Amino acid sequence: MEETGMMTRTPTIRVLLIGGDPEGVLPVRAMLDEAGAGDFDLTDAGGLSEAIGRLAEEDFDAILLDLPDTRGLDAAARLRKVAPHVPVVLGDAEEVAFRALDEGAQDRRVKGRGNGELLVRSIRYAVERERAEEALRESEERFRATFEQAAVGIAHVGLDGRWLRVNQKLCEIVGYAREELIELTFQDITYPDDLDKDLEHARRLLDGEIGTYAAEKRYFRKDGSVVWVHLTVSLVRDPCGTPKYFISVVEDITGRKRTEERLRRTLNALLALYEAGRVLGSTLEPEKIGTKLLEIVHRVADVGAAAISLRDEQGRLRTLHLSGPEDLLRSVGGTPEIQAARREVLKTAEHRTFRLPGATPLEGLCLPLLQAGHRVVGVVEVYGSEDLVERVPVELLGGLAGQAAGALENARLYGKLSEREEQLKALVGKLMAAQEEERRRVAYEVHDGVTQVAIAAHQNLQAFADDHPPGSTVDAGELDRPLELAQQTVVEARRVIEGLRPTVLDDFGLAAAVRLRAERLRAEGRQADYMENLGEERLPARIETALYRVAQEALTNAVKHSGSDRVYVALERREKKVRLEVRDYGRGFDPSVVPKGSGERVGLSGMRERVALLGGEFKIHSRPGEGTSVVAEVPIPPSEEGHER
Repeated sequence: MEETGMMTRTPTIRVLLIGGDPEGVLPVRAMLDEAGAGDFDLTDAGGLSEAIGRLAEEDFDAILLDLPDTRGLDAAARLRKVAPHVPVVLGDAEEVAFRALDEGAQDRRVKGRGNGELLVRSIRYAVERERAEEALRESEERFRATFEQAAVGIAHVGLDGRWLRVNQKLCEIVGYAREELIELTFQDITYPDDLDKDLEHARRLLDGEIGTYAAEKRYFRKDGSVVWVHLTVSLVRDPCGTPKYFISVVEDITGRKRTEERLRRTLNALLALYEAGRVLGSTLEPEKIGTKLLEIVHRVADVGAAAISLRDEQGRLRTLHLSGPEDLLRSVGGTPEIQAARREVLKTAEHRTFRLPGATPLEGLCLPLLQAGHRVVGVVEVYGSEDLVERVPVELLGGLAGQAAGALENARLYGKLSEREEQLKALVGKLMAAQEEERRRVAYEVHDGVTQVAIAAHQNLQAFADDHPPGSTVDAGELDRPLELAQQTVVEARRVIEGLRPTVLDDFGLAAAVRLRAERLRAEGRQADYMENLGEERLPARIETALYRVAQEALTNAVKHSGSDRVYVALERREKKVRLEVRDYGRGFDPSVVPKGSGERVGLSGMRERVALLGGEFKIHSRPGEGTSVVAEVPIPPSEEGHER
């Protein structure tokens, strides 16, 4: 019915009349009018050919075919081919009409026995039935399109689990052709760990405990790979409530699962970085650092084995810690692939991947341990299955390696500091011993030199006083000896004072003080060559004092032990350092066999320790019969370069 404003009217039914009698349309129209069928629009097509032409150009709701004998049967068949969705109503002999119905006609009217109402009902019934069938066809087409073109997999599954009907999307998800999948059950392709839960859900559906269920599960694809899906299942029952089949909707969520896995790994990575920073920063023991690093690597990267190696002082890699199965570690230890990867990492400071051939192929990853962003102090190696490089978060492991490198550097510096502290303690002890030795030497010099001369001078003066009471006459030359002894006392006192701290060092600097020592050796009849190139600028006081003491001790040793009257002294500034060399041309010695506890050994240790306190280098070159060379090089601190008094 169509509605226009407040009035309604029945849609017009267009009927095409085909009859052998040209006058046939009149009784038919009369019958329709008699039945009150005002909504019928009757068109007379005359013969069959004209009717076929009209059907090609116009739309009709029904065809009224009134041909005698078997011509009606043939005409009905041709009309169904031309207009398959236009119902045909026959009016003919009963036998022919029934045969026409078998050929696809919609209804029949028996000539001579019908009336207008019967004719109207026949036409209306034919039209309505055709419309119902068209609606059914459209519905079936929509269902078919929905089923086949859905963006998710859809299937009808039998109560035994067999795939009854599947769409193309489901076939794409599991990788099977439609014909192959129909031969399987859902149990055949379900991941074993998910099957029991799936069957339990199906049982609850069949028992009526639940109306539908949804779950995430895994299927095996035809190629053996695993696909994650979101499955929604409902049960279809017949009108009596008997279960018929399941409807399954399958959505591929593998991408989402991978994203979730990446997020999980990222979270684990962030937690690992946090823990690494906390743990690696809380210990200064290299072994513990290596152990903790590999524990974290195993947790976040799921590797089979791992190793950490550090460079020694010669630049060679030494294994610090290993983790993983012993047989795996033995098999990968020194393969050419790993050695090549290590060399590349040490050279380029960038990570390298490698593949290890064998019955069970392995993949490996070698990462640098970088300090201060550029110095490679070691490598971290991880080994695993063929997909290791795809699974392992290389950036994360690089960050962990960087943290470990920083922690190892801190541990190294702490070790150096502890070593320096021990050295300092030992040095302080040696300096105290040297100080006591110096005091002992000065005491002996004062006792054996200044004191003895002073006593002799005092005794001479006392004897002179006893022999010459007040008012007596003094002969010429009687006071010469006391005066000589007094002068000698002054000389000895100055010599001792100079040995303690020469005033020329404070007043004129290192070059003048060493030159004065050389001149005194010449005054004693020795050949003392002196070369100096320090420039006009004074050195820091502690450097001048230390180098003067080294020169003093070296010259003293040369005079006492070399057996040669020739020495050579050189002082020069070389870029950021000052260099002192004292050389003699005497008998020489083997520095490694200097008698322990001898004064010479104490002197050598004192020189070495003075230079070491200034961060310098002290070297002794000597061989029996080839003389001795003592060299001290001391750096000039930048803040004190160019220092003047």
